[in-house]
Amino acid sequence: MKREKRFATRERIKRSAADEFIRRGFDGARMQAIADRAGANKAMIYYYFRSKEALFEAIIREAFEELFGLLSKLSPDSRDDPEILIPGMVRMHLRFLAEHPHLPKLMVREIHAGHPLAVRVLGEMIQKIKKTGRLNLAGRFRSGVRAGKIRNTDPEQTLWNIVALNLFYFIAKPVLEAGWPEEFRKISESTILKKRERAVTDLVLHGLLPRK
Repeated sequence: MKREKRFATRERIKRSAADEFIRRGFDGARMQAIADRAGANKAMIYYYFRSKEALFEAIIREAFEELFGLLSKLSPDSRDDPEILIPGMVRMHLRFLAEHPHLPKLMVREIHAGHPLAVRVLGEMIQKIKKTGRLNLAGRFRSGVRAGKIRNTDPEQTLWNIVALNLFYFIAKPVLEAGWPEEFRKISESTILKKRERAVTDLVLHGLLPRK
């Protein structure tokens, strides 16, 4: 029970910090404001995270570790079959973003603000994943090309396209709500995300499958 309580407290601090970072940016965020949002005191925050930098890094690092862990569990049966692999990737990534809607906003804000910490942490994680081979999605694409199931396309560009198409909804949501208010009024967000999943999957697959 104590362990669960500590975990819940730590997660509450991270959520409160993410809100504060999005609102004020890393440089403008204050630990006291984060403590107030979390219903904690600064001493408790420093108990879990030794500094504002460590707190910010934990938000990014732990979220992306979760994402990479999910993607590494994509069905091995998919092998080089894009009609299994692509829908699984799109679905998993969109669900992850729906559970962490603060993450795209936080990353975009800090990257455009020129804050090096966000770029450094994410860069280190991607390099580590590439070196260990734990998440070899590009390799799966290449295997699909060799098997004749995928056109000879650039695997890295394909991955970037999927990420960009999924991120678009979460970054541009205020604009989408303003431009298509009737869409957001008549159906739930979960339904919108299902439509988005189908659209992204359809677009990517039609770009990858061999042309007859």
